[in-house]
Amino acid sequence: MRVDQLAAMRLFVRIVETGSFGRAARALHMSSSNATERVARLEETLGVRLLARTTRAVAPTEAGTRYYEVCRRVLNDLDEIEASLTDSREALTGKVRVSANISVARSILIPRLPQWYSQHPGIHLELVMSDQRSDFVRDSIDFAVRIGGLEDQDLVLRPLGRPRRVTVASPAYLRQMGRPQNPEDLSKHRLIDFLLPQPGAQLEWEFESDGKRCELHPPSVASVSDADARLQLAIAGVGIVQSLSFIAAPALLDGKLERVLTAWETHAPEVSILYPRDRHLPTRILATMDTFTAWIREALSDSRTV
Repeated sequence: MRVDQLAAMRLFVRIVETGSFGRAARALHMSSSNATERVARLEETLGVRLLARTTRAVAPTEAGTRYYEVCRRVLNDLDEIEASLTDSREALTGKVRVSANISVARSILIPRLPQWYSQHPGIHLELVMSDQRSDFVRDSIDFAVRIGGLEDQDLVLRPLGRPRRVTVASPAYLRQMGRPQNPEDLSKHRLIDFLLPQPGAQLEWEFESDGKRCELHPPSVASVSDADARLQLAIAGVGIVQSLSFIAAPALLDGKLERVLTAWETHAPEVSILYPRDRHLPTRILATMDTFTAWIREALSDSRTV
């Protein structure tokens, strides 16, 4: 098989997966006109039309769908063979692009990255901090770290653990305002809420005791969309915050915050690593994924004991 044909096959697969000549061309660092010309030559060589084009979208024809499945298998097999022939030193070089929830990135990943860079100088890590769903193809994401489950059925999920929801306040605030004894007492306190991106949407404060779960939305004095900023306000004595255990852990260890309502704490959604089911993962990606897995599991385990 010729090298130019393999390149055309990779381009065709990317066009089908992105639904766009332009996005595929940008991902492969070529012009849209070059991509169009290559696909036209591929169709001419095969003697069939592979893509149906409209003004708004590109979709594979029936023949294109069959050819896409063949191309994906061939390219996956080729990638695996090439990876197996690469020695361990060369395997740990190149780019790894990761999407992670902002709170996980700030609290767990970024503090440990200096050690990572010293151990893996050949890996260029791109960390996309976002709480939005990942488009693995469009954004060229190798794997994602997410709080709260599977985003798509074509993704593999690696569960890492469940943090706890902790309700916290500063010692100064508790001396001034008193310590709530049950969730209903929160109506008498100054609360700092989590601001959701949708206007008017509110995030309930969740509690559980003796198997009974309750969701409250007591009045708040402020709403903030950033988890770290909310904790800083709590540390400053502004009010009470409900957070995730791994985010609050450093301030709890330092004595800047104290947990309240511990008997009513609940588990938050699972933290997981997600990656495309049918994509070959080179050694550098697997090594990064395994390291992040160990970091996150350790952080979640340690935060449960604070």
